[in-house]
Amino acid sequence: ADPYAFYARRVLRLSPLDPVDADPSAAWRGTAVHDILEMWWKEDRCDVAALRPRALAMLRDQNTHPMMRALWQPRLIEAIDWIAAEVAAKAGEGRHVLSAEGKGEAKLAGVTLTGRFDRIDKAADGSLVVIDYKTGKPPSTTAVREGFSLQLGLLGLIAERGGFEGVSGKAGGFEYWSLGRGREGLGYIATPVDPEGKRERIRTDEFVSIAAANFTEAAGQWLTGDAPFTAKLVPEYAPYAEYDQLMRRDEWYGRDR
Repeated sequence: ADPYAFYARRVLRLSPLDPVDADPSAAWRGTAVHDILEMWWKEDRCDVAALRPRALAMLRDQNTHPMMRALWQPRLIEAIDWIAAEVAAKAGEGRHVLSAEGKGEAKLAGVTLTGRFDRIDKAADGSLVVIDYKTGKPPSTTAVREGFSLQLGLLGLIAERGGFEGVSGKAGGFEYWSLGRGREGLGYIATPVDPEGKRERIRTDEFVSIAAANFTEAAGQWLTGDAPFTAKLVPEYAPYAEYDQLMRRDEWYGRDR
């Protein structure tokens, strides 16, 4: 959607700096949640009774911004309790956490594709469920279907090819666990796939191959090919503005070429 932003971040390795003494941002909150969930796996092996104490310990840490304690604690604890309850409910259905916060790689389209997953479960039927935590709204079904959000499918591909240590099997589920507000409070599960491809979703058993095909096409253009890293190629799926000044967006955006 925004090849130039990819070029600036991943090739030039340019990252915007936060202002000095900046208030905690949404990205900071997301990082804090992931840190809690990572330690929950590494030290507690996702014991549901240990998750809330992990979150409270982070909030009590002297390095945690006071605003986080005052404003975000009630929301965080409610969302954390929801995660613990969902993990316990899934365990009752024969599903358990297989691994979390792991990384790996696989060869695809002439390049090395690397990925980091938040969590992978083993379902009762032996298939893998790839999970990505979101502190806000997950990508839309349309964005995933049209190839502008490939993360879950590509993580499934790496898993199926044995690229993650301790993980093997067929990817049979793909879920976003959002800590945003759902119909019944904070926390809900969304998925871009459906076993029968209903409600404009991709068929579950086709998702990995579709993600691989989309990646192969993109890699052939911008990584192994010679297509220019065009800025804001598909604006509706390129909402981030970190590199707008670098690409001199205000000088050309909206003008006829």
